[in-house]
Amino acid sequence: HIFVATCFQEKKKWRLLFFCSLVSHYARRNYECDEPERSSSMSIFKMQTYNVSLCLLLELMLIFSHGSCSYFFYGSSLNCSELCSCNEDSLEATLKEYDLAVNPDVGQEKYKSAVDLTHHEQVSTYSSLLGFLTTWLNQIVRIQCKLSDGRSYLASALVNGVDYLMFTALHVKCNKGERLVWDLAPSRTSLIVFVSDGCIFIPDNPRKGITIPMNAWIWAVTSPDPNIFNSTEVRYTMNTVSLSISESKAKYLPSKWRDTYMISAAKINLNRNHLESFDCPLRFTKTLEVMNLANNRLTKFPPCFVESGNSKIIYLSLTHNRITDISALNDQTDSTFVSSIRIINLSHNKIESLQSFRVMDDLTVLDLSFNSIKEISNDAFLNLQYVQQIYLEHNLIHTVRPYAFTMNTKLNVLDLAHNQVTEMSQEQLPTSLTGSPLSVNLKNNALPYTPFKNCARGNFYNPMIEISMSSNPLICDCKMIEFDQCTRWLDKLGINNVSSRSVFKDIEELTCASPKETAGKKVTGMDFLRSCIIVDKCPDKCSCQLENTNSVLVNCTARRLLEMPDALPAVPYASIKLHLSHNPLQMLTYRSYLQDLVELHVDNCLLTTVTPAAMAALQDIKVLTLHNNLLPKLPSSTKNITLKRATNVTLHNNRWECSCDSLWLPRWLSKHKSALWMPGKILCNYLRKPVEDLSEVDLNCSSTAYMDTFLAVSLVLSSLISTLVIVFCYRTEINLLLYSKLGIRLGSNFSYGDLFHPYDVFVSYSQDNYKWVVDTLVPHLENGANKYRLCLHYRDFPPGESVVENIPWAIRLSRCSILVLSKDFLRKEWCIMEVRAAFQRMLLVSNRLIIIATDDISPEDLTTDLQAYMNTHDYLRASEPCFWEKLEMFLPPRQNVGESQSAMSLEDPAAGDSKPRKELSDGEVEEESMGYASDPSAR
Repeated sequence: HIFVATCFQEKKKWRLLFFCSLVSHYARRNYECDEPERSSSMSIFKMQTYNVSLCLLLELMLIFSHGSCSYFFYGSSLNCSELCSCNEDSLEATLKEYDLAVNPDVGQEKYKSAVDLTHHEQVSTYSSLLGFLTTWLNQIVRIQCKLSDGRSYLASALVNGVDYLMFTALHVKCNKGERLVWDLAPSRTSLIVFVSDGCIFIPDNPRKGITIPMNAWIWAVTSPDPNIFNSTEVRYTMNTVSLSISESKAKYLPSKWRDTYMISAAKINLNRNHLESFDCPLRFTKTLEVMNLANNRLTKFPPCFVESGNSKIIYLSLTHNRITDISALNDQTDSTFVSSIRIINLSHNKIESLQSFRVMDDLTVLDLSFNSIKEISNDAFLNLQYVQQIYLEHNLIHTVRPYAFTMNTKLNVLDLAHNQVTEMSQEQLPTSLTGSPLSVNLKNNALPYTPFKNCARGNFYNPMIEISMSSNPLICDCKMIEFDQCTRWLDKLGINNVSSRSVFKDIEELTCASPKETAGKKVTGMDFLRSCIIVDKCPDKCSCQLENTNSVLVNCTARRLLEMPDALPAVPYASIKLHLSHNPLQMLTYRSYLQDLVELHVDNCLLTTVTPAAMAALQDIKVLTLHNNLLPKLPSSTKNITLKRATNVTLHNNRWECSCDSLWLPRWLSKHKSALWMPGKILCNYLRKPVEDLSEVDLNCSSTAYMDTFLAVSLVLSSLISTLVIVFCYRTEINLLLYSKLGIRLGSNFSYGDLFHPYDVFVSYSQDNYKWVVDTLVPHLENGANKYRLCLHYRDFPPGESVVENIPWAIRLSRCSILVLSKDFLRKEWCIMEVRAAFQRMLLVSNRLIIIATDDISPEDLTTDLQAYMNTHDYLRASEPCFWEKLEMFLPPRQNVGESQSAMSLEDPAAGDSKPRKELSDGEVEEESMGYASDPSAR
């Protein structure tokens, strides 16, 4: 009313102004009552608002009858600050420009089809009071200031020079963090637009703070000051349509804002702050167009938006936050309040799962894109029966349950692009649509096959669906036949201009990803009905193809297969052709699929055998190629098999063995002559004569010939067996004869020690055999032609020491050992455990023991280990003929290695100091003895 008062010069007219001011004051006092009184006073407020409007009209009528206000409508000169630029512009254009500038998230293209926010009528309570007069007050002074010197400025200095009564828009941009000190009075009703961009915005009086003028339609502050919310007073924003405070570091809204009513607010923009929670401190008397809380640090969906009267919002933006908890949006069985929000934007958050949403009949758009959702359950959107657009792109969705969107009959946009969806069917979408066509975006998913591929079977429920599905890893195999049939059926349908291009919007962009034969090809350029590739159950290294939907071709040619495939793909009512040519196959064996084949190509392989079961399974074959192989014959059971459907059989260039057993083959070839390819080239391997011309005369297959062959084979086998028996029984005599005459040793089982051992032979005997050993054995061996070096314990063992303890060392230092066995030895010495242990260790090391029996010993006299050794090795009897020749044959051969050194006794230092050896333990003696026996000559 201040600008009205300036138009009056006569005192009598102040009475009417004073009366109207009192009415307005009374209305405002009731409006600002406490919470318990508000409900009862609101009706009074509405009535008094009407009285205020009537007073304003009376005042303006007085203005029109008086000439003192003419300068207000015709304007005045501008005297702008030197820091700023000023110009007059249209009020409507200026408001729209700044409205879009300070609310960048409003009017997104993706939401325009649901709610057009850019053309929504934005009218303040004050402008509604002025009514038709706004058409004459449609001019505004735009003041634009750019500060870049880092200094502080008063707001009043920037608007100085502009008439106090003229509508003003002040836009201050600070480039270097300049300080803008607010010193304008709240009663300055002509300032209707204020924008502070990048300035440190502070009040001139910290106690009072920054009071937003009551007539400021647009108030936008972008400031890094974390105290900007605490400094701002919003109690007098009677006509503020758009309030924007952004880019501060504030975490919470001040408590003084709580329960403050904004009667004209249409857009609240608090984006790009650091808000961690929001509990709806402000109250609004009419529906908000926009509540923008984007780019903050919220972790939970504010429950106040859906559980109180503050839910009268058209567009709620919570994008680019850190929200993981949306439980406030879940179905609440104990809640009767129904939210009236129309658009909820929860994109770019951290939501991982969806529960069943609560009933929100006014909800039109739900944006959940750019989250981490993995699955869409059947009841997630069950209660959102009026939702029109659902955005789920750029999530991690891999599963969409069968009835996820069935109840959303008003749905017209479903965006599932950039997910991991592997399957989409009609059952997952609404079966009927009551609005515009449903656009389903499935681009950049993991779909191996196109959705709705079986629509040609009469399962296409709703032709109002439009699908986009490019950039998926499509498998262009024979399962795409149904999609091919579906597109052909849609093109022939001719209902409401429905076609394959209208349903599958980007069908021209669909590209095959696999198999490798079709990778990179356009789906529309392929005729799957004429030829397609089979992937399932196709053998490794092979390619499988379905031709004309009734013939399966399995091509395994030249794939280096060593065996036949175990299984082949089966297609109902389709014949199978198998190509196995040019593989190193050696055997054609039975497989269950052989009986289903119409063609089998096994030529140019290495086949040597065809099993009877395989041949029996091929009775219905049409084409059988076996040429250029190594087949000597076919199974004899083939003579009872007739290839009744065969049209082409090849058998040439094989190694056919023409014998009396295969005389049936010429007759079999003659029976199938019409199917054989060049039967005259099927030749016998050695006769080089066509098999079809063979007869018994050619093969000499009479009964006399059979008898002669049988006698000859029997004579050869008898002679061979007799010879083997004689050699085995007289093997010792034969070896002796060869050794004595030719010096050849055959079948020796002994592994002699190294040639440079100190001794050739260690002789072990009992006292009863002492005389025979000393008088007979030793002279013969030491003085004979070979002059063996013998180790005897009475002569070579250290005197005074136990004979038993020196036996292991004697065995170790000798190339072989002789055991003179007698009944007395078995009765006395062999019973000593140390003697037996020493000889058993020697037997484990190698076969270097020669046994000479001086008495007639029966098997009952022998111990188990000696009996086992004598049963598997030859031993000598002193009384048998040619004893000395046989003994020399078993002894190690002597070679000319230079002048033989004198026999080395165990006491000789040259043979090694024996004292340290005697200090070794029994385990070390055995270990050393075993190690010596493993030298190269012993092995």
